[in-house]
Amino acid sequence: MKIKLKSTRDLSTSSRKQNGISAQKISKPLPLSIGTNPLGERIKELNCLYGISNLLETHDVSMSWILTRAVELIPAALQYPEQACACIRLDGQEYVSTNFKRTRWCLNSQITLDDRPVGDLEVFYTQAISPDDNGLFLEEESRLLRAICERLSRVLRMKLSEEALRESEERYRILTEQVTDGVALVQNSRFCYVNPAFCRLFNIPSADMMMHEWVYSSVAGGTDDIMRMYSACTDLGIEDKVEQVYRLARPEKPLWIQVCHNPITFKGRPAVLSTFHDVSQIKEQQAVVQNLADRLNDENRLLRSSLKERYRFGNILGRSPLMQEVFELILKAAVTDASVAIFGESGTGKELVARAIHERSSRKNKRLVAVNCGAVQESLFEREFFGHRKGAFSSAHADSTGYLDMADRGTLFLDEVGELTVNMQAKLLRAIEGGGYRPVGGTETILTDFRIISASNIPLSEKVNNGEMRSDFFYRIQVIQIQLPPLRHRREDIPLLVDHFIHNLSPTTTKIPGHIMDILVEYDWPGNVRELRNVLQRYLTLGQIEFLSPNTAFGKPPTVTKLNLKQATQELESSLIASALQQSNGNRTRAAALLGISRRALFRKATPSVPYSPYRGEYARFKK
Repeated sequence: MKIKLKSTRDLSTSSRKQNGISAQKISKPLPLSIGTNPLGERIKELNCLYGISNLLETHDVSMSWILTRAVELIPAALQYPEQACACIRLDGQEYVSTNFKRTRWCLNSQITLDDRPVGDLEVFYTQAISPDDNGLFLEEESRLLRAICERLSRVLRMKLSEEALRESEERYRILTEQVTDGVALVQNSRFCYVNPAFCRLFNIPSADMMMHEWVYSSVAGGTDDIMRMYSACTDLGIEDKVEQVYRLARPEKPLWIQVCHNPITFKGRPAVLSTFHDVSQIKEQQAVVQNLADRLNDENRLLRSSLKERYRFGNILGRSPLMQEVFELILKAAVTDASVAIFGESGTGKELVARAIHERSSRKNKRLVAVNCGAVQESLFEREFFGHRKGAFSSAHADSTGYLDMADRGTLFLDEVGELTVNMQAKLLRAIEGGGYRPVGGTETILTDFRIISASNIPLSEKVNNGEMRSDFFYRIQVIQIQLPPLRHRREDIPLLVDHFIHNLSPTTTKIPGHIMDILVEYDWPGNVRELRNVLQRYLTLGQIEFLSPNTAFGKPPTVTKLNLKQATQELESSLIASALQQSNGNRTRAAALLGISRRALFRKATPSVPYSPYRGEYARFKK
């Protein structure tokens, strides 16, 4: 039997050559009725390989389905199919043929994937065929098992690739459907895919409506925004990544979309993969930051402009540290809408400060309405502040606006606010806090937008403690406090103020005598800047300095209050010297002649009698 099998196998090759049959040329199964001859054996082998190849070409089937059927094809390819069975082990699973039985008559071959063993193929004979087991399986059958394992390796590789591709597609589908950014794939200027987020951004009912639609057509009832975003970008028109931000008009608020177009290859042809990201929140934050930057720039601009005139702030003059602090507070108050309370003695310039704040604020193009609260009668308060309607009282022949109407979108300046009664404060507080007001004789509630700047020459806290001012009104009107110093606390500003008033009152007068300036600096100025202006106006008109307080007029001997001869003599001498200097317009030679003494004696007598002033040196240009 052994010799017969070998001789049969030896004849197989020559038989195939004689009949002109090659394994590579067989394209379909051949009938098995040829018999047990070499040609029949080769046909069985080729039928097995052909059947496994057909299983490979079957789509949408599992690897388990293929292996279950492949293992049934293998026994028929062996030389004794009736006594043969097969087993395929792969990934811990076994697939066996019909009537499978594991015996000692076995032939094994490994299944590999990328040179890595992943399983094996075993064939068995269920009973002894020959007394000599060594010749039971031939070399051709070993080669057949190796060929089958190679086919199975290709099947496994293909199925693993298909499974990886399906998993990748599933992950991509889940990703694109769950992300908040819109995703669209365009090829040949038509949509191949859009995700749900894309539809939400452009108010499209479903993604199916966009499939295979032109990007330049009106899809889903109008998509001009989509057409605009693709106007400069087609799958054939870009080579590199393109990013742009578009503004979309929406009824509730504008929508800002950042679009990124990426050129890709899809199914071997050029395409564009686009993402659409909503950046509206970022744009809103940028607008807030830009507004803040603009406010800071305005404040810096105001600061820079004030530095050009370091000691001048509009019509307010001052180089003293106290006034520089006031200037800084004015700048800070100007860039806000908070209520401001200005405190200071009468004549310190409270209304000038109020106007400076208004003219540098965002309300500068509207009115500043100044109200003298001390002149408002309580019975007429509502008529004065809220206005009245025609027919509200006997003399009301027409509608009349009140202070609040006139100050709409502007500033309401309440001078001497402490003079308002408690009832008047309660009525005004409701309007200030946004509750509105009704004109006398009117039924409608009017809301106006105005800023409150108040002024007082006494601390308002005293009125609160005395019950003359409501605490809620007190806290509402003085969010920012500015304290104006009296003129006697900033004597270094007097020369600046004198120059300013002299230039405005008499432009032809270019100087003032130094000794006059010294006296002005030493005076206490109970009437502050207002008194200084009036004194200078009298000086320019009458030619002499006169103060409102007694015993301070030049040219008149002071009243002797102490019985001290030496002191009284010095005071009289100083008064006469000052009068002579005034009459001679500061010319010391002429003044000495009027007094009947030498110029040297005048210098000797004048020097100790006139107190030293640190500001005298700055005004040496006024002296001759």
